[in-house]
Amino acid sequence: MKIQKTEPIKTMLTITVGFVVVFMITKINAFLLVALIVGLIGMFSTFLAEKIDYLWMKLTWILGMIVPNILLTIIFYLFLFPVAVISRIFGKKNTMHLKNADTTLFKDKNKVFDKASFENPW
Repeated sequence: MKIQKTEPIKTMLTITVGFVVVFMITKINAFLLVALIVGLIGMFSTFLAEKIDYLWMKLTWILGMIVPNILLTIIFYLFLFPVAVISRIFGKKNTMHLKNADTTLFKDKNKVFDKASFENPW
């Protein structure tokens, strides 16, 4: 796997825009102040920008490991599990034939096949 080189300036800009958007939604001045500080750090200090970029990439890596599992768990227990339970309660037909007493799932057809049956199978 090839390690990608990150761009600290773009990361700082992304964080700044994110804090500005959060400020616009919540109207809490602290978010605007943090956006200003992060933006100024990105403009004037490459050393601090690289450190913040490193921390940001580690945070995204950790969240990338955690969030998919949480989302899949929520989807399973909120959607798939209730549908399966309701299907079991109200379903009458065993569509997969799992409780079939027969030894095979093949059905016998008493049909005579002639040459024309095999000419165009699709």
